[in-house]
Amino acid sequence: MSSLPAGQHEWEATFGHDELGRPVPPRHHRLILADLIESPDEDAARLLESRLAVLEERHAYGPDGLLTTVGWGPAWWDEHTSHVGLITVPSKMSRWEDPVLETPHAIFHLASDHQDVLESAGDALFGSAGVGEHLKVREVRTGFVGAGLVSEALPHLNVPETAPLLLGFHSVLRGNQATEESITILSGPLAGGTTQHVSRIELDVERWHAKDRDEQAALLYAPTVTAAEADRFSDDAPSDYESYERTVREHGIVGHAQAAARARVDNVPVINRRDFATVDDGKPGTHFVSLQRELRDFNNTRAIMNAADGSGYHHSVGTRRRNGINAFFDVTHRATAGIPPRGSRAYPELRS
Repeated sequence: MSSLPAGQHEWEATFGHDELGRPVPPRHHRLILADLIESPDEDAARLLESRLAVLEERHAYGPDGLLTTVGWGPAWWDEHTSHVGLITVPSKMSRWEDPVLETPHAIFHLASDHQDVLESAGDALFGSAGVGEHLKVREVRTGFVGAGLVSEALPHLNVPETAPLLLGFHSVLRGNQATEESITILSGPLAGGTTQHVSRIELDVERWHAKDRDEQAALLYAPTVTAAEADRFSDDAPSDYESYERTVREHGIVGHAQAAARARVDNVPVINRRDFATVDDGKPGTHFVSLQRELRDFNNTRAIMNAADGSGYHHSVGTRRRNGINAFFDVTHRATAGIPPRGSRAYPELRS
């Protein structure tokens, strides 16, 4: 374990890149939400750490092997540590959503290019020789990101084979993510770690893909962006967010990326996205995993992304109508967690 990064969230140095230099994250993902059965002790912490360490010894660190994080939710910090209120509970983020606000004790994020690795890792953690005496699985969420996987999962949709996600375009570019260094917490009980927000989002992919790709690009990026341009984005999605008001007035459309980019600080993003597509329960959507130094960075980004001011610049823009991708998604679940550094990931700050 000594050769691994100190931060559980430090994944990106292991990522490959495509022909345009865009990062290529792991192709398969699994979120395991877990609750405590009984209060853990030092023996329980040693057991959990040993199971995680065995996985790291068994698999290479990276997409060709296995990447993991273990985050701890508000219930953990409030009930089992002296740091009450360290992680805030999730909340509604828009007027039209009514999500289930979840507070699992732990959230495990497992990622690999190989599905069988995720299955064996889940068994090692929660199978007969795992940590089930203290932690029980509440829910397992699965998904994928990568060229060809969307068209394979939903072949009836007109999604380009090169598209890594359900909306048909690349999401992760070289410059549109907060760096892992910038989201690393500098002091306090989570020093060396970060915070996590996990959402389950259902997408109306049928209605989205009934639109032509230029209209999709206008809504997803900005009204001045064509699909051909969007397909070639590599360093960033040039959202020209400083011209947001003018372009909304001229085109009567709010671009999702253009609206969200207004949350940047000195044109630098403040959240690092680890989202992936899903067809869990037959419902196409996204498991949106966001990492940031403070949870309010996510909250602020999401509030600005809603572009509630859009209707003030053009009469055809509504809260959801012609307003980014707002009309095409519904958030059904939200959860929050604090991800400690690797050295204290097993029941961190456990109160004796």
